[in-house]
Amino acid sequence: MVKAGGIIVAVVIAIVAVGFKFSNKSDASDDVREQVTTLLVTLPDYEQARDYYEGLCDTHHELAFEEHYKMGSRRTGASFDHNGYIHDLLQRMAADAQRSGYEPQAKHLRELEKDVYVEEGSA
Repeated sequence: MVKAGGIIVAVVIAIVAVGFKFSNKSDASDDVREQVTTLLVTLPDYEQARDYYEGLCDTHHELAFEEHYKMGSRRTGASFDHNGYIHDLLQRMAADAQRSGYEPQAKHLRELEKDVYVEEGSA
């Protein structure tokens, strides 16, 4: 019976640890999303197209974030490729805007992506 109790405690600890990692990931996702809004505000037509830009970001943020966030392990912390994320997100948003016929917004997003994205080693 003691052995079963130890296994249950280990499982509970593992579940809490996994939940902790996911809560940190969720917090990181929320923080990054807020930073993107700060960036989008710099677009020349943001005030007029705010809802459109924010909707595009909401649509593409999670997938881009998932692709550039690495959970880590017991010995290594989580990592996040900020440059890769913003590059990927803005490209997705621009492509979506262009497909939807929002050419001016697509152009602004591409210009922003060029201004913000810095390739590793080129700084």
